[in-house]
Amino acid sequence: MAFTYTIRKDGRLMKRVSVNGKLKTLYSDSPKDLEDQYIEAKYLSKKGMISDNESLTLEQWANQWIEIYKSDKSDNTYKMYKEAINIYITPYLGKYKLKSLKQKDVLNLLNIMTKKGITRRKDIVLMTIKQILDNAVENDYISKNVSKGIKIKKHKSAEKEPLTDNLIDEIKKLASDNPRAFMILFMIYTGLRKQEVIPLQYKDIDLNNKYISVNKAVELIHNQPVIKKTKNEDNRKVPILNVIYDKLVEMKSDHSDNDYVFPNTLNKMMSDTTMKRQIQYVINDLNKILDYEVYFTYHQLRHTYACILHKAGVDLKEAQSFTGHKTLQILLDVYTHLDERDKQNAVNKLNNFLSN
Repeated sequence: MAFTYTIRKDGRLMKRVSVNGKLKTLYSDSPKDLEDQYIEAKYLSKKGMISDNESLTLEQWANQWIEIYKSDKSDNTYKMYKEAINIYITPYLGKYKLKSLKQKDVLNLLNIMTKKGITRRKDIVLMTIKQILDNAVENDYISKNVSKGIKIKKHKSAEKEPLTDNLIDEIKKLASDNPRAFMILFMIYTGLRKQEVIPLQYKDIDLNNKYISVNKAVELIHNQPVIKKTKNEDNRKVPILNVIYDKLVEMKSDHSDNDYVFPNTLNKMMSDTTMKRQIQYVINDLNKILDYEVYFTYHQLRHTYACILHKAGVDLKEAQSFTGHKTLQILLDVYTHLDERDKQNAVNKLNNFLSN
């Protein structure tokens, strides 16, 4: 049955629809857009969701929004938005009616997060609010997005700092008889993502030609690993450096090709929780032997690998083939940052010399 509508004298298209027992009038300049509004209104009505523009709260719209606009995203992406809504947006802004929400209300939430030392999640929360309100504008619930002009001051992410040479040396010492520490060392010298290390099998390791075939990854759904293609669907070969070669030879001699290189205690793929424990165990071991506190993330190991490639003089295109980055720009940013830091270190040394 064809979609019908009324053309007003001003040229706008109009359609009436019953939502939650109330008659609602939809307007648009496009038949396709009007039909989309009509379908969405019927969907909301069927689900028992409020669509009264005047009484609709941010919490109610956010809960509708994530199901309508984000239900087709990956499990991890959906979870990211869901946590931003449940942990921050709903508790602080959820009771505000969409039409009464002000920019100062959003800023107040961001300021609270700043005082608590929350940085990365603050970016995610603002991004989520902007998308929620953008779609509210598109659905004619509000006339403008009050968060549009809000910008967050760029913060320096600890994950962009490579591990120091001294710390890597300590990890090397631990790795000689500590399997967890060797996994950390392996990731430092291969640049593999956490999701690529979990499903890695001995059949992916070619000791004769000294390379690792990175041909699969996992998505961690409800803590459990599910095999998928690599990020960017780009299979790659990563060289096995001498610093980890002998240990891999020793390990492979005791295993079959289908065995996992870094399994859990049941010789299966590690869960997300198990992976988190592995790195924490190593950090705890390091803190017992060092006279200062250390902390690092899996992403820092990968960043450290990129820094090692730069220090070794590996050009950008070759580095990209090893790391599997989708664009050169990501590595270029790393290389540029390191060059600027080296220049500043040189200037500091020169100033120290001249001041003596």
